[in-house]
Order: sequence, then C-alpha cells, then structure tokens
Amino acid sequence: MKLNKLCILIPVYNNPKTIQKVVSEAKVFGLSIIIVDDGSDVFIETFLEKNEHIIIVRHPTNQGKGVALRSGAKQAQLMGFEYCLTMDGDGQHFSDDIPAFLALFEKEQNSNMIIIGVRDFETCNPPKSSVIGRSLGNFWVWVETGTWVSDTQTGFRLYPVEFLLYPSSTLRYDFETENLVHFLWAGGTIFEVMVRTLYDDTRVTHFHKFKDNIFMIILHTKLVISRIFLLKGILK
Repeated sequence: MKLNKLCILIPVYNNPKTIQKVVSEAKVFGLSIIIVDDGSDVFIETFLEKNEHIIIVRHPTNQGKGVALRSGAKQAQLMGFEYCLTMDGDGQHFSDDIPAFLALFEKEQNSNMIIIGVRDFETCNPPKSSVIGRSLGNFWVWVETGTWVSDTQTGFRLYPVEFLLYPSSTLRYDFETENLVHFLWAGGTIFEVMVRTLYDDTRVTHFHKFKDNIFMIILHTKLVISRIFLLKGILK
C-alpha cells in the first residue's frame, strides 16, 4: 500500500494551545506523525501523550519553518518514508480534510507529485493580508514556472520527501514557495484539493508581516531572474 510510504509532518513553534488538538485529531488516521519543535519556549512533549507512532524532533533554538520542514523530512527519510503530509501546528488546518489527500494519493500513479490543499477563502473570513498575499504569490509563481497553482501559500501539502530536502537558500516561510518553484522546474505535477481553514483568536501565527514579506520579495526577484536564465539556456 502506498500509505505505508507516507507520514504526517507537523512543524510547530510556541503553539501550546493548539498542538495537542492537531496531533490528537491527526493520529486517528493511523499514520506515523513527525513533529518538529522549532525551539519552543516549553517542550512540546509536555502537551502530548506518549505514543510509539509520534516522533518529536527538537531544535534547541528557533530556526524557521523551512529549517523545521527539512529536519522533519530528514527524519522521515531515516524512517523509510517517501512522502509526507505537512500541516501547521497552529490549528489552521482541519484533520477532516486529510482523507481527501489520502484518496488522491492512493489513486494517482504519478510518484512525482505535490498535492496542494487550497484554502477555501469563501467560508472562513480570512484577513485581507492573507488574500492579497496569496494572490500575489500565485501570480509570481505562474510567472516563474508557467504553471498556475491556486494556493502557493498553504502549508497543507503532500510532498515527496526528497523535494523537501532539495538544496535551498531560504529558512522561513519563503522556503515553501522556493521548494514549489524548484519542484515545477524539475517537471513535477501539481494536484489540488479544497480544504477548510480556521482564522480565529486561538490561532497564533509567527509570520512577520514586514520581515517575511521582504524575504518573499527577495526570493521572487531571484526566481524571476533564474527563470529568465533558464529560458535562455544559461542555467539548467
């Protein structure tokens, strides 16, 4: 079964009010769960029951979501997994949407794919900054790859583990965009499923509106220039 090759990967940083619920709801699907505690002030183990199928990787200091995802992918690879389903530890994603990923994952024979969880902004009253950020991100990824992706900012994705380990210059939230663009440049295929999203007072995000948006601008500038060089045959 393909599901034997899949684990759930959850990066988390200072989300004590939500991580327990996220993990308890995700574990009902019988998949191994790798949690990367990216230097939280309080150890994540404090909030979770011991379970042989839950593995915790801890960073002594906060290093960024991109680094956390790569650490989790390395652990997944060591454990023999070839794919991982990533979801955020802040409670934004609903575990009820996991079956949609699993069904598509088992159905498709294409091993070189990413399944994107497209956030349904029609039903969740998202912040305007999230709506604008997604629209801009989608546009620039289309410019850089020629492929339209409906939600380039989502953290709810099913990846081949090896592409999370692709050499990267980014450390924070920009990592997922860089990874996605490199995946498409390498000939990968994108599938999409619609997912619900929670925006309320219980959700604690560590996205820094100024700093992380500057990182995104720098990244897209580099990717557009690289795309031009690729089209001219200067890069391969």
